[in-house]
Amino acid sequence: MTRPPLPLSPSVSATPRRRVARLAGPLTAVLLLAACSSTPDTPPPSLSAAQAAIQGVDPQTVNRHAPVEMQQARERLDQAQAAWRDERTEAASRLAEESLAMVRLAQARSNAAEAQAAREDVARTIRTLESEVGLAAGRRAPAGTGTMGTGGMGAGDTGTGSPAGSTGATPVTPPGR
Repeated sequence: MTRPPLPLSPSVSATPRRRVARLAGPLTAVLLLAACSSTPDTPPPSLSAAQAAIQGVDPQTVNRHAPVEMQQARERLDQAQAAWRDERTEAASRLAEESLAMVRLAQARSNAAEAQAAREDVARTIRTLESEVGLAAGRRAPAGTGTMGTGGMGAGDTGTGSPAGSTGATPVTPPGR
C-alpha cells in the first residue's frame, strides 16, 4: 500500500517552526537578562520600617535627649534612599537597618532620660510630703503613738491606764467600763 501524499511538504510546514525555534532562544535570554538587571518596584521592608520609625518618634523629646543618634539615623536613611535610587539593593537594606537601629537607640535613651526625670520628680514629692507631715529623717514619730490625729489609742495601748505599752498618751477608757 502506498501512502497518500502529504498536503504540505515538510520543508514548507517546518519553516515557521524553525523561525520560532531560532528566535525563542535569544528572546528568552534577553527577557531573563532584563528581569535580572531591573530593581524590584518596592523598596526593602527595612527602608519602609526606618522611615516609619523616624516619623513615629516625638521629635522634641528625642532631639532633647538623643540628638546625635537621631541625626545619625536620618543620615543613614538618606544614604539608604540614595542607594535604593542607584539600584544598590543590598546597601540600601543594610543602611536602612542601621538607621532603624539608631532610631531605636535614640528612643531608648530618650525613654530612659524621661523615666529618670520622673523618678526624681517623685522623690522630690515624697520629700516634700514627708516634711509636711513631720516624718523627715530623724523626726519620725515613735511607733504606736497614734499619729493619725484621731486622739484614739495607739498601738500597744490597752486603754486601762496601765503603763504597759504606754507611750505617754492619755489612756482612753471605752464607755461602759
